[in-house]
Amino acid sequence: MLIEELSSGPIIGIDINGRRFSYAILSNGEIIEKGIIDPQDLVKLVKKVRPKAIAIDNIGELMELSPSIIKRLGRLPFNVYLVQVTKVKPDVDETMESLVNKYFGLNIAKLDPDATAEYLARLCAMGVGSIIRVYEPETKIVVKAAISTTPGGMSRNRFERNIAHRIRYLAKEIKEKLEGGGLDYDMFITPESEGLRSVVFIVYADRSIVRSVIKPRKSMDVKVIVESVPTDSIKFVGLTEQESTESMSAVKDRKLIVGIDPGIVTGVAVLDLNGNVLTLQSGKNLSRRHVLRIVYQYGTPVLVAVDTAKPSDYARKLAAMVGAAIYYPDRDLSIAEKSEIAIKISREQGITVKDPHMRDALAAAYKAFTQLKPKLDRVEEEVRRAYARAIDDAKALVIKGLSIKQAVDEASRRIEVQPQQEVRLVSNEKCECECDKMREEYENTIRTLNAEIERLSRLYNETKERLEELVNNYDIEARKDQLVRSLYARIDMLEGDIEKYKLKIKDLENSMRDLMKDFLEYLRGNKYVLIRYIDGLDLNAVVQIHNSILVMSIGELMNIGIDKLISVGINSVILIDVSEKSMLRPIWKRGLRVIPISMVYNGPLNDIMFMDRSVINNAIEALGKEFLSALDEDQLKRMINEYRRLRSGMLE
Repeated sequence: MLIEELSSGPIIGIDINGRRFSYAILSNGEIIEKGIIDPQDLVKLVKKVRPKAIAIDNIGELMELSPSIIKRLGRLPFNVYLVQVTKVKPDVDETMESLVNKYFGLNIAKLDPDATAEYLARLCAMGVGSIIRVYEPETKIVVKAAISTTPGGMSRNRFERNIAHRIRYLAKEIKEKLEGGGLDYDMFITPESEGLRSVVFIVYADRSIVRSVIKPRKSMDVKVIVESVPTDSIKFVGLTEQESTESMSAVKDRKLIVGIDPGIVTGVAVLDLNGNVLTLQSGKNLSRRHVLRIVYQYGTPVLVAVDTAKPSDYARKLAAMVGAAIYYPDRDLSIAEKSEIAIKISREQGITVKDPHMRDALAAAYKAFTQLKPKLDRVEEEVRRAYARAIDDAKALVIKGLSIKQAVDEASRRIEVQPQQEVRLVSNEKCECECDKMREEYENTIRTLNAEIERLSRLYNETKERLEELVNNYDIEARKDQLVRSLYARIDMLEGDIEKYKLKIKDLENSMRDLMKDFLEYLRGNKYVLIRYIDGLDLNAVVQIHNSILVMSIGELMNIGIDKLISVGINSVILIDVSEKSMLRPIWKRGLRVIPISMVYNGPLNDIMFMDRSVINNAIEALGKEFLSALDEDQLKRMINEYRRLRSGMLE
């Protein structure tokens, strides 16, 4: 069992210590090494020690300090469990201090990082905590060029061909080994204009199994990477629970038609049996499991559809995984036909088709639906008739003396039909105003926090009732029991959480009121709206917003170009990192009114800010007087110097 493996170790316990990690290595019940390391050196330590597990107290803190840790651990030649010790059960948390008190009898108010790292390793070896499931039961193999090339004529073309040939050879070799090992996989090829640049395999097996067949390698021009696939959402599994492959089951009993367009970018369209589009997505290198995780959010697939007369292996395997039928047309659907279907569905259902992969998946699914619709309509008609007959049969049985329940049961035995489920489509209208977006975000956050408060309140009441029950059933000595103390502590913590969320909601409500007040003043024309520049911002759209001013750094201004800003109609800009007015004079001279932010605003920077119109106008007026007079003086000096130069020439 896993706990028996962990008991002998080695185990590395780590805890955040400032911007570094305190660590302790436990082996056979003894701490053999302790210290402090930088985040970038953590994987080096893991490679050296080859631990059974890394024990932590909070996965969020680990990801914050070392965000690449999951990807780097997923490339190791051995498996390492990540164990969150404080997650004593997948749905139960305890503090480190309470665990140390419980298992070691030490009453410590606050553990320092060094002590925490040691106790994390020891508690993990005792079987305390939950495994953090951070990888899918899939492995990615990437074959790609190890270096990039730059323009170089014939030599470069020859080099590109050599790389493409090498990648193709390695991909063929890996394909043969995977098939020889009986491993299920999907292959995605990424070409470039000059030739093949990478091949990606998604293998449906654990990394340790795949590495026994395929080894990573790296040469001067090509490399092969073998790594686990990180999961979309973190899950916890108890150390005492038997690990099993994640089962994917539909959360709803709704039957679905799934359109699929496999490739480097895979398109997925999910329709119900009435032709309503439930979701339309696309993604790069999507595995079949990933596609099913998307589909199972909406129901159970009964038909997988493609837009080609010859279905791909990917589509056939996907259908086989869920026992669905597969649909393919008599001939490949043309681009014009697929575009016509996409436009029709977009108009009728208000969906957005963002790329050709979504279009092809949608066309495949809808084509299948239209082919099956006559039969589905007849089925619906027959079901209605059957319901009508069942109702008449039940009434007749009641007349004959049976009870209502007996009559309904008897009629139901004669026909077993699932009731039709209601499908609702929510059309999200795009908000054109940034202020509406902010208001919607605040309202969503408030609703989420209110729901969390209700959940915590229910948990608080349940805990309180449980505590009162224990107090009534035990005598004075029993009240000192550890369970009662932990319940009291839980109540205190929940009360603190409730107060914290109440304060947060109050702050958000105040911010919302201030935002609405500023927005109304903006609509009345009393305020300017300041928009923080981001890469890719549509400058023409900014110009169309009344009384708007861009906020940017001097570097961003230089990247865009003063002439470009003026050409699109932007005449005023607020700079966030310039305080010296002398730097502004050349920009004013070219016709762009730039204002240092220190003259008009000293608060925190947000994406959208509102500023009194008079403050901005006064700043522009003051800077205009200063720089315009300075420009006149410069011009006068140039005229005097020119006059002196001409006169000296005449005297000579």
